[in-house]
Amino acid sequence: MKQLLLTTIAATLLTGCGEGKKKHDLSNNKSKPLQSLHPYQKIISKQAAVIGSKAGGIQVGKNVNPADKDALQGTSLVGMLSDHFSVLKSSPDKFSGSNSFLPNIPGLIDHWKSAIKETNEPGKRFFLKLKLIDELTRCNRNEEALSLIQEMQGLLELFVPESDRERVDRNLRFFKALALFRIDERKCCYEDFRNNACIFPVIEKDYLFTTGNIKKANEIWGKLLREQPWDYRNKWMFNLSNHLIGNETERKLRSVFPQTLGSGTASLDIETSNVSSKMNLHCEGLAGGVIVEDFDQNGLQDVFRTSWYFDHNCQLLLQTEPGRFSEQTGQFMLDGEVGGLNCVSTDYNNDGYVDILILRGGWLEGLGLLPNSLLKNINGKHFENVSFETGLASAYPSHAAVWADFNNDGWLDLVIGNESRNDEFPSEFYLNQGGNVFNERSADSGFNVNAYVKGLSATDYDNDGDVDVFVSSFGGNNQLIKNLLIETGELKFTDVTQAAGVTGPKESFSCMFFDYNSDGHEDLFVGGYGSSSVSEACRAYLGLTPKTGTSVLYRNLGNGTFQDVTGVMGLNNILNVMGLNHGDLNADGHEDIYVGTGSPSFSNLIPNRLFINDGGTNFVEKTYESRTGSLQKGHGISFADLDNDGDLEIYAALGGWYTGDNFKDFIFSTNRDFKGLKLKLKGSASNALGIGAKVEAVFDDRTIFRQLFNSSSFGNNPLSVYLGQSHPSQLKSVTVYWPSGGITQTNLIDYSGDILHLIEKK
Repeated sequence: MKQLLLTTIAATLLTGCGEGKKKHDLSNNKSKPLQSLHPYQKIISKQAAVIGSKAGGIQVGKNVNPADKDALQGTSLVGMLSDHFSVLKSSPDKFSGSNSFLPNIPGLIDHWKSAIKETNEPGKRFFLKLKLIDELTRCNRNEEALSLIQEMQGLLELFVPESDRERVDRNLRFFKALALFRIDERKCCYEDFRNNACIFPVIEKDYLFTTGNIKKANEIWGKLLREQPWDYRNKWMFNLSNHLIGNETERKLRSVFPQTLGSGTASLDIETSNVSSKMNLHCEGLAGGVIVEDFDQNGLQDVFRTSWYFDHNCQLLLQTEPGRFSEQTGQFMLDGEVGGLNCVSTDYNNDGYVDILILRGGWLEGLGLLPNSLLKNINGKHFENVSFETGLASAYPSHAAVWADFNNDGWLDLVIGNESRNDEFPSEFYLNQGGNVFNERSADSGFNVNAYVKGLSATDYDNDGDVDVFVSSFGGNNQLIKNLLIETGELKFTDVTQAAGVTGPKESFSCMFFDYNSDGHEDLFVGGYGSSSVSEACRAYLGLTPKTGTSVLYRNLGNGTFQDVTGVMGLNNILNVMGLNHGDLNADGHEDIYVGTGSPSFSNLIPNRLFINDGGTNFVEKTYESRTGSLQKGHGISFADLDNDGDLEIYAALGGWYTGDNFKDFIFSTNRDFKGLKLKLKGSASNALGIGAKVEAVFDDRTIFRQLFNSSSFGNNPLSVYLGQSHPSQLKSVTVYWPSGGITQTNLIDYSGDILHLIEKK
């Protein structure tokens, strides 16, 4: 792979850069986007007057160490985690509630068995056995669950009141079918794993359903559906099992899953295959995050993966030679870094090596008072946990975080979104003090977020030269937090959600800023989660309106406000969103969307979904044709050029919440020859990786705008900029608008290779 280091020069605004750009058709819009000479005009006009006069950025409060920093020196966070998890796993009573996000632990089965033996009340014993059935299935002990269900079906008349008997009987039959289904699903999709296992729609060669348990399950669900035709959960599982065993497959696809088939422009057709085994990337786990980055700086992308469960160690797989990965977790001193529903990439100390933040405690509420881990990359040789030294060892239930230079001092600051139902776990805002320690400054700065935060995304949405934040809250009010640094000369935040028009959806999860129409104004996608019910997903696939949990795409109008364009852009009825990211999969200059779906329930087998961007005017679902519709639960998502062939792959961290729902990760590689150019930024006055930079790439007939930030709240693309070049137009120039206020222009008269290194002029 050739790498070209281009000499860069300071320059002013490019002229004529917007000519020939395809316009977005929104004829039904009541408001129109703000028209200006250039989307970054405010930055250019204000950089000398404002940012230049604030040399070194703006600090809030005194530069002091956290109060407990010295006391915690030498404390082993890994040891603390091990001790904490040991206590939790030996306390099954803490996990015996009805919350579906309470984890299953081995001791809970014995806990329920003991409780059954100890009670003399037949009715209570019946209830406890229902609990035991649930726990057995969560641990994949489905044969035991089936035996117990059979026993309980014979006891209905003795222990269940007549008024409840029919309902309890239907539930027992449903879970009997589910246990039967799971036996075959695990065998065919996991134990007898094939590269495209559990990809929807199924292809016969990828499955060997030989035991007949799915057929038995299909018969049960069919009978339940005849009894209650309005039950969408039974409808979904009946038709999915029909599809898996080959009963009227094509008819069932078209009548029950019409939204999956896709439609639209033929040129958008794209097909992928899972190449994880081919690349020797054997990574699996439960729900967790993923980072794709070149951690050892050998020019090849590596993979870091977390799995949320208490004793699941993180995994680091380095690409030691093109197309071949090697497990290096222990060699990089990561043993003991367990748990973590999510992780986020950064370079907090500006040494040019990518560091990692692991987030713990998400969904666990009071059981999730676990410290996060800041892992310092030591010259690409190993990682060191520096959570205590840097003041980032707070213990709240956390799932989301975002890094950005909020005060324009050249160091990456941090927002951590905690999950607070009753104001007990407020979110945190940390200022980076020279790459050594972080000071919590939410009160000083007015960063007031106290909600059940499931997603964070940062960008400069109003292009005024400072970084703003969107907060996605599950069951609460979402917030757009505007940074007033440029307007006031002080690092202060204010809530502009209502004025900007981005209040929905109500029950949201992952979120991301990205410029889907490449007009230089960052748009916003907010993933809906809702009740996470497969019933709502079934309604959506049937073309009905779901009751809860739909996602929203907001178009940035360039005047400080956004417009809901979800329907106009073809993104109606996207539900159960967990993993999420964007990237230019077909290298046409427009970024596409991949959504990871699911919930803890084993019946929530909803295909993960791919939407291809049709020139910034529409999104077309290509889940079916692309072979990316894994039925396994999708969490951390990354778009990255893992095989170094010039186009992007999709890395999907697959696996559910319960220990019986682990799965192998997939790498979806396109089967066509797409090409792109990667821009690697190196800041000087700005942070080392150029996070927060705005990039303008001028082609013969179009212009592409990108902003470089953490790409999504549940997935990490490499911290570089990818420009799709499958379009025949020639790239003429690249301009970088650095967070410091400087501008770098590179005129591309002749170049080769697929990586450009752009360095900020000192």
